[in-house]
Amino acid sequence: MAPRIFLGLFSVAGLLISGYFAVVYHKLIPGVDRFVPKFCRVEPGACATILGTRQARLFGVPNFDLGILFYVGLAVSAILPDVWKELRTMLLFGSIVAVLMGLYLSYSLLFQLKVHCRLCYTSHVINILIFLLLVVTP
Repeated sequence: MAPRIFLGLFSVAGLLISGYFAVVYHKLIPGVDRFVPKFCRVEPGACATILGTRQARLFGVPNFDLGILFYVGLAVSAILPDVWKELRTMLLFGSIVAVLMGLYLSYSLLFQLKVHCRLCYTSHVINILIFLLLVVTP
């Protein structure tokens, strides 16, 4: 049960990051709004520049939208044992995709776009931790 609690917590953290990127992308709030902690601000010269790139989409769908779906599914599964049994394999597959995409996106950030995005790196680490927890959670 304890690993599923951590899965739930990591999924909420990932959901918050993905949701934040979504509202900034759709201009519902400015990325540098004063109520947003400095660590999380989507600065114009950094994180904000990547939201419109081709790397920010998988098959035309924004990565943050895919993240929202993944993290909501994971959070619900972590809470409800019956859902967990039904979705565990699919979540593990989604997690593998997320980790592989994270490796590619980190490479893109560092070497192609030459942009540092703390929230992106944080979400990639969260995805790795989720993958590890999914592997060890029965």
